[in-house]
Amino acid sequence: MKQWMKGGFLYYIAGALLVLVYSLLWFLDTPTGIQLLRYVGGAILVVGFILIILPRFIFRSKGKPEKGKDWTDTTIVVDTGIYAVVRHPLYLGWLFMYVALILLSQHWLTAIIGIPGIVCVYLISRQEDQHLIEKFGDDYKDYMQKVPRMNLLVGIIRLVRR
Repeated sequence: MKQWMKGGFLYYIAGALLVLVYSLLWFLDTPTGIQLLRYVGGAILVVGFILIILPRFIFRSKGKPEKGKDWTDTTIVVDTGIYAVVRHPLYLGWLFMYVALILLSQHWLTAIIGIPGIVCVYLISRQEDQHLIEKFGDDYKDYMQKVPRMNLLVGIIRLVRR
């Protein structure tokens, strides 16, 4: 992994782009947009919020973080709840936020700004996989074989088959 990516650079870029896309939603006027896409965007927004919030509760109860440590500092591989469906629900929720805001806005500028943000979040998830392999070793590699990174549909199908 390149050194500039390890320091959180991608997190700052993805976060700043998401705030910018959200801000543009309020300043760009697109009255001729397709209403159905706005409804779909609203539904995706709700799912994105849920995916962002769920990990906090699951990690606190199932991840066994040490006392005084952050909720993300788990001591075991969590493979239950939403983590039985996708490995990175938080990042998937973040991606959904971008898509939802693009659909709600329906302006070319939000798409141009949102797409690099989506790419940053995807790269962050890949970076996180590498970090977790270093942290948990073969346990995480086995988990990776069972659960997709962020493909919700494939994750649900695999979960039903198990």
